[in-house]
Amino acid sequence: MAARRTLAFSSVDQVMPDVDRLLNGHKTAGNWSLGQICSHLTGTFQSSIEGFPIKMPWLMRATIGKVVKKKILASGKMDEGIKIPERFLPKPGLDDRAEAEALRAALRLYAAHTGPVANHPMFGPMSRTEWDRLHCIHCAHHLSFAHPNGVS
Repeated sequence: MAARRTLAFSSVDQVMPDVDRLLNGHKTAGNWSLGQICSHLTGTFQSSIEGFPIKMPWLMRATIGKVVKKKILASGKMDEGIKIPERFLPKPGLDDRAEAEALRAALRLYAAHTGPVANHPMFGPMSRTEWDRLHCIHCAHHLSFAHPNGVS
């Protein structure tokens, strides 16, 4: 099995069909279970509406953050192995189905949200269109480590 599968989403509406397919049987190639992946993605969708509990220093957001944001949004890819704050790391032993349902609820909340979106902790202010694109990239990045049974 390859370490990751090639995966891209053009809309956040494509995320749950992929997760549902994985729930029918999968293998993970990374360090996180499907439940952990879903938990992490849930937190990101919720925080993009409600706000993040931390933010990087202004200078980092204004310099490195802008460059990284532009690179990710243009390339459609995120680098592997980026260290994230521990509070964003999912706990071990999470139930795949329960976390998938939490992600489904977070996606519904995000889709229904018509108000302003939160600032990203590293990239600063983002438009709804930028958040949509970043969520698609972020979901594809993490879910690419999970392979549906019979697919490698």
